[in-house]
Amino acid sequence: MKKIETSIHQNVSVGIIEGRRTVIFLEGRQRGLQDMDPRMKILMSLVFSTMLFLTAQKLTMLISLVAAYFVLLLSGKGRTGIKLMAVYACFFLVDTMIVLAGSEQLKVLLGVFIYSVMKFIPIIMLGSWIASTVKVNEFIAAMEQMRLPRPVILPLAVMLRFLPTVKEELGYIRDTMKMRNIELSLKGILFHPLKTMEHILVPLLMRSVKEADELSAAALTRGVDGDNKRTTLRDVRILFVDVTAALLFITLTAVLWYLDKNWFAGFL
Repeated sequence: MKKIETSIHQNVSVGIIEGRRTVIFLEGRQRGLQDMDPRMKILMSLVFSTMLFLTAQKLTMLISLVAAYFVLLLSGKGRTGIKLMAVYACFFLVDTMIVLAGSEQLKVLLGVFIYSVMKFIPIIMLGSWIASTVKVNEFIAAMEQMRLPRPVILPLAVMLRFLPTVKEELGYIRDTMKMRNIELSLKGILFHPLKTMEHILVPLLMRSVKEADELSAAALTRGVDGDNKRTTLRDVRILFVDVTAALLFITLTAVLWYLDKNWFAGFL
């Protein structure tokens, strides 16, 4: 009995709302940046992405990559960050070897492509952080607190739930290709790119259409489009620690932008 009371005490917070005693179920916000308010996460991602689009130096991209990795690490998603950093390292090595390419046009083409991919990897890191840590119900509650219209909130909520589903479907497609002895490797992508993309994109598009319909039906079943005011089991609000973490990250982003414009030219 004492264990049950302890468990209830850990997961239930009793608060006063409009003079009434209300029980609000709270999941302890003790997991680093993972439980940060969704609005602060989106603000950090927007500022960070804007900075990367306005900068041009490779050293800025490298520091941004490390900063995005620490965000993932403090959210318990370090393994995802390591994978993306490995991808960045591969493209960085290819970028250093472009000078060996014979044709000048090929050098320019490969250089632009690799540079664009390297710039997007830190943005993908923060995008994966948002997609894997923001819960749809908390996102909807946070957006409703900002008084955003429903036609804006609902597509964003469905997209937020749709991205992890696409990743899961890619895993299923990969397993199916292995069962049919279809090679999905770097060699196959380089020497048979059209055939490889066909084996991936065609089933992915078919499954994506079906998953989108299922997600829309699930959202309607849960009453997402209802006229009544939604209630939440979790208290969604911006805490002081959320504001502090977001300000520190935005300050780092502003410093990177300044250094890129004034100091980083000529590095890497």
